[in-house]
Amino acid sequence: MTDRSPEDGLDTLTVRAVGPATDTGRISLSELARITSGLQATLERIGFAILIGRRRAGRLPREIAEAVRLDFVGFREGSAVLELQRTGEEAIDDLLSDSFIALTSGLDKLREDPTVLPPYFDPPIVNGLVTLCGGISRRNVNRIEFSSGDRLHFVLDAGMRASLKRAQKMSSQQEITVVGRLHMGDFDPMSLRCRIDTHAGSISCDLDDELKEAVFDLLDELVMASGVAELQPDDLTVRVLHLAEISKIETARSRSLDSLAEEQGVQPLDSIRQLRGEDIEDFDEFLRIVQSAR
Repeated sequence: MTDRSPEDGLDTLTVRAVGPATDTGRISLSELARITSGLQATLERIGFAILIGRRRAGRLPREIAEAVRLDFVGFREGSAVLELQRTGEEAIDDLLSDSFIALTSGLDKLREDPTVLPPYFDPPIVNGLVTLCGGISRRNVNRIEFSSGDRLHFVLDAGMRASLKRAQKMSSQQEITVVGRLHMGDFDPMSLRCRIDTHAGSISCDLDDELKEAVFDLLDELVMASGVAELQPDDLTVRVLHLAEISKIETARSRSLDSLAEEQGVQPLDSIRQLRGEDIEDFDEFLRIVQSAR
């Protein structure tokens, strides 16, 4: 059971996105969807983890999802301010508040020490939070604040994203490097993805806004890519690679015969006689040496 005082109950939540992409008091639909769906999915995952810890059987996934549901009820200018409220339906022991408290305290602990996963923060939850932070960059959204009234619960910014990525590396997932040709870039801001074709097969990758331009510039190039890999149950096949670094591999360029001849100073033949070599002064001695070498 999560320790909670009466004032900790979550009824309303204000989400404020700050950055160049929201300076006019607007926010793109894709970024709005990333923030709201990422927050909702995280609360649902934590809610499941809390109920499993309480050993409560018989709860359907749909019931748990409804218990932690937040509704979008308004938008205000001032960078971009979103107003969210609990759905108003009967909750399971106020699972929404417990899940939100676990999220808030977990993020605080990760900011202090990303090498230790807080309670309920399993790899899917960490991966989901990394995706939620995927739009945070210098040119897009710099920070996302979550508050109720005058109380600031937590902030997602570049520092928090770095802590989450470090926690991602500390989990049971593997940090790997692959070499292959970069194909199929999907630059939808909601879900930035690409595919790297290696000698062993194709690997699906996701990335954040900071890497979008680099991936775009390297399409169809041979690349070296590093990141944290989520593996299939066989512990060998990569389900998805969370891209952290990518760089181009220089390959040998083919040269035409004309350019090679020009570089080496080779001229075309004017006569077949030019193929004749130099005269050998003592031809009999030359033959003797050749025969002795057999």
